[in-house]
Amino acid sequence: MKTLIKKVARYAITLILVVVAIVIVFRAWVYYTESPWTRDAKFAADVVAISPDVTGLITDVKVHDNQFVKQGDTLFEIDRPRFQEALDEAQANVDYYQSVVDEKRREAARRNQLGAVALSKEAVEQANNTLQTSEQQLAQAKAARDLAQIDLTRTDVRAPADGWVTNLTVYGGEFISRGSVAVALVKARTFYVIAYMEETKLSGVKPGFRAEITPLGSNTVLRGSVDSIAAGVTNSSSSVDSKGMATVDSNLEWVRLAQRVPVRIHLDVQPGNRFPAGTTATVVVTGDKDRPDEKPSPATDLLKRLREFG
Repeated sequence: MKTLIKKVARYAITLILVVVAIVIVFRAWVYYTESPWTRDAKFAADVVAISPDVTGLITDVKVHDNQFVKQGDTLFEIDRPRFQEALDEAQANVDYYQSVVDEKRREAARRNQLGAVALSKEAVEQANNTLQTSEQQLAQAKAARDLAQIDLTRTDVRAPADGWVTNLTVYGGEFISRGSVAVALVKARTFYVIAYMEETKLSGVKPGFRAEITPLGSNTVLRGSVDSIAAGVTNSSSSVDSKGMATVDSNLEWVRLAQRVPVRIHLDVQPGNRFPAGTTATVVVTGDKDRPDEKPSPATDLLKRLREFG
């Protein structure tokens, strides 16, 4: 009798364990396929492509690659002596035409005062016309001087905002053309996350919903909220012009996959450059609106365990 009871107990325990395992696997499978989460997420930031507004030789580079700079810091200088000479020449032209205008103004004033009694009407009009022409030449010279001043100012290429210099590709002695990208500046305090959510999961994603972000290769859990959802993406199978919309490639061309849609996640705390723009993360949208969590949600913990098991 005892042997029978033990045998039944073993079968019962085995059956219970199997049922529990099936329930766990089923819940994990449901969450994996239907809940709003994705491993296809990337950190991003506002990036300024810095190009000079003048052409010339780079005389001095003040920064090194990946350096943090403040707004207004000089990044590099371009042939300042040449543009200083151009400004001096433009100023000399202004001084010359200013003296011509002063002379023609005095001459026109004398002739207007004498009038038609001592001079012909034609002579008076000619003096006034000559004065107007000189004033126009002076205005053109001043405009050229002001433009030369702008060019001189822009030989000193400065950081437009606080951030990190990256991909520095210019060195002293090189010739650089106007408009060519010399360096990128990743702006500080502008980091966010772009999560590429499958269209089948967008029903659980709304602006304001809380999100948990786990960078790849890290146990750190960052928190944020859904900022916005892209209004359109490029359809690779359509011939219609995408007009600048985001392009999200499918992983397998021979299987009909759910389209992925970019979802922008606002971070509660800026991570600095700890997680550089372009690095990968896992995002879980918890759905708890406007409520920062103290601990990672069970969903995040489950995904962490699934990732550990591959």
